[in-house]
Amino acid sequence: MGKALRRLVRLAKWLVFAFFGLLMLALGGTQTPWPATEVTHQKPYADFVGREYRVVSEVSAYAWNDFPDKDKILSISLMPPPGVRNRFVSYVTPLKRGQRIRIVSAWRHLHLFGFDKYYNVLVPGAGLPEGVDITIDMNSDGFLDPLVYEPIDR
Repeated sequence: MGKALRRLVRLAKWLVFAFFGLLMLALGGTQTPWPATEVTHQKPYADFVGREYRVVSEVSAYAWNDFPDKDKILSISLMPPPGVRNRFVSYVTPLKRGQRIRIVSAWRHLHLFGFDKYYNVLVPGAGLPEGVDITIDMNSDGFLDPLVYEPIDR
């Protein structure tokens, strides 16, 4: 009985995995049916909202397009090297060391295999398009990478 039960459980896991895989393909690849949730007022993220940081290492702004319309920019992600290059990135703008960044909100997005946590930020004077969300990844404690971003004491 134990061997048959293990086979049944394995089959059930495979069916669930296949179902969600097909669901992801039907939704357009990496898109998920779950919208992003704002967590700006939750701890520890609330402690970081409003803070300013200075870029102290290499970082670039990646403009994500609405493929195949490469002129329509959906969002911008700030990333250190190696970054990413594919058909969904219209252009990459390197930021200057010393560039200021201000955190304006915190978000969590549920994916099939966990959460993606990020901040929406302002990057004044960097030449990035107006009205487009600019995001930066955080760690699970809400911190930005200290090797790339240095807090500015106010």
